[in-house]
Amino acid sequence: MVKSLLFLLVSIFGWFHSESQPTHFVYVSHNLPVSEYGISVYNWEEESGKLTKVNQVSEVKTSSYLAVNQADSRLYTVNKEGIQSFKINRQTGELTLINAVDHMGKGPCYISISSDKKYVLVAYYVSGSFASYTIDENGGIGDGVSHIKHEGSSINQSRQEGPHAHMILPAPTGDLVYVTDLGTDEVKTYRLNDTGVFSKEPVSITKVTPGFGPRHLVFHPSLPYVYVLAELTGRVLTYVYHPELGITKKVGENGILPKGFDGFNKSADLHITPDGRFLYASNRGANTLAVGQIDQQIGGLNIISNESCGGDWPRAFEVDPSGKYLLVAQKRSDQISVMKIDSITGGYKKTSDIPVVKGPQCIKFLSR
Repeated sequence: MVKSLLFLLVSIFGWFHSESQPTHFVYVSHNLPVSEYGISVYNWEEESGKLTKVNQVSEVKTSSYLAVNQADSRLYTVNKEGIQSFKINRQTGELTLINAVDHMGKGPCYISISSDKKYVLVAYYVSGSFASYTIDENGGIGDGVSHIKHEGSSINQSRQEGPHAHMILPAPTGDLVYVTDLGTDEVKTYRLNDTGVFSKEPVSITKVTPGFGPRHLVFHPSLPYVYVLAELTGRVLTYVYHPELGITKKVGENGILPKGFDGFNKSADLHITPDGRFLYASNRGANTLAVGQIDQQIGGLNIISNESCGGDWPRAFEVDPSGKYLLVAQKRSDQISVMKIDSITGGYKKTSDIPVVKGPQCIKFLSR
């Protein structure tokens, strides 16, 4: 009788511990005028690939982009009203508003955190500028420190009539930050000093083919390569970069649109798996995800597939920290598509669709 009871208890204990447990919180931004909630919070189970809604944040009605400070449990977001900072409850994922500040530019489209975690960095599409803001001891946003406005234009008169800074991202090491400008067809690097001030002149200026429209970039996790996504032509450009000199040499260029596609398209986002083997890039219009295998010697890409993204208008996506899944924000079909990655080929297969509040736009993970 005692043995039977012990066996039953061990079995029950083992069953509970064999169930997949949430490993991360996932934060999703929404950016449509009809949105009631600007940010949604989900649980993510790394083992099973299950995404479950936890709550929604109503302090902001819209959110263009998110940045998460993993170490200090803080989240930052931008919308047309301003920049907001939130404290994250590490047990529940709940967000509590700390404060909000006004912008130094127009059309905020990207936010990131400086490498030393002292400053919030924002790119402004409409004004073609970018800025830095202090972060106080509580994680709140303080004064604006530095603001630089680009000048120039390019050949696409409807999209490149003036500068349009689209992304600002710190390099993995060192004090350089990279700014993509869709309007001037340039990627510029600036030095950010320890007081949050940008160098007046760029450390490097990389001009892409006129009309390409550089939108986003991503650094290889272990090799000195950076990949730039051209929104207007559906291309990925590969460059060598240096922690002090910025971009130094072009390695290659790849098309990421499906063969034979000639419809309207705006390429949107790109990410690399944590092991550095595969790059993914999304196409709005074609509604596909291109898969590129990365040459580990020279950094070049080989586009090996280009399949459906599983929804409509993949505005952004993210690779989960394990490298086993893709989470795709389908802005027009109002869903997050969960894709399982084949670790051998880099291909993917949809496992679920999660309905969301209108217009999902950005996805960020936070480990629990």
